[in-house]
Amino acid sequence: MSLSRHAKEHRLERLGHGIYLKGGKVPAAQVVAKAIAKKENVRIRPAGQSALYQLGMTSTQPNELIYLTDGEPRNIKIGEQRLIFKSTTAKKLSLSDTTSGLLVLALDELGKDQVNEKLTAQITEKLKSIDPKAWSKDLQLAAGWIYNLLLKLHQQSTK
Repeated sequence: MSLSRHAKEHRLERLGHGIYLKGGKVPAAQVVAKAIAKKENVRIRPAGQSALYQLGMTSTQPNELIYLTDGEPRNIKIGEQRLIFKSTTAKKLSLSDTTSGLLVLALDELGKDQVNEKLTAQITEKLKSIDPKAWSKDLQLAAGWIYNLLLKLHQQSTK
């Protein structure tokens, strides 16, 4: 019996093209995103508000979890949340999955105009616990203004 027939008979719930859920409990959107990436053998990285939330720099969980991917762009509704995969360059996906990589992606998505004192204070706090090896690699891949900002804040935090 095909999966679509199971979905019609309410044995499965169809979340998106080729994505089905067995049982009534909907998993967290991050779990679904990682499962899709594994199934399709693609890389994903959180972007924008999703990255800020994962870093703990915002307390409100975004309704739209945006991930950058080298796979197909798609939108999937999971419960009350929407999971959005956006195509991106290999350079952005080369960033590490550590704090420094998430900072670069979050700042890139937010833009220079959205950086305020509160955000820079939170970034400075995060920079105290970064992995030096990943930091060096991620900083090289960052846009110019992000490189300058993170380097300045890192130097201030190590004084």
